[in-house]
Amino acid sequence: MVAPEVYLRAYLGWFGGLVPLDVQNRARARGLFDAWDDYLSALGLPDYKTDLPRQTQSNTLMLATLGRLGEALCVRAAEHDLHAKMPLDQRVVFAFELAPSDDDAAFAARFDVLHRTFLGYPARLAPGDRVAKFHALFQEVAARHTAKGPLTADETAWVAVCTALVQHPEAELY
Repeated sequence: MVAPEVYLRAYLGWFGGLVPLDVQNRARARGLFDAWDDYLSALGLPDYKTDLPRQTQSNTLMLATLGRLGEALCVRAAEHDLHAKMPLDQRVVFAFELAPSDDDAAFAARFDVLHRTFLGYPARLAPGDRVAKFHALFQEVAARHTAKGPLTADETAWVAVCTALVQHPEAELY
């Protein structure tokens, strides 16, 4: 089990541009939090260290909560960066312009931006055919998209790619 602090620190770095110490210092100055345990309880996460009989349940709940948090942050980043059409220098995660989703080279270039952000190295160095698999995911989500929310089909597909990278097993290493 990866400690929840690892996920929270990664999320703060990826989506907020802040290091955890900055966030903690800002919160402490306002009297909100004293330690990382305060962040966990504020998110409603169980204390997996003291609840030994229910540790397996606690770990499962914690991973599910952190997974949903990652997904919510990807949606929020897409709303901010892509849907609001922010200038590139003001974007948090999606530091690229949208292009036609059928172009393999255009997708690979944009995917590389997210891959470097969340996994820390270029997508071309990834094992297997990761770019092709994620492009297939992108196209599937875009094709199934129905206009129920504020995001377009391509924006929703990028949210799916972002979420998959945030929850990728390698992401916690970086």
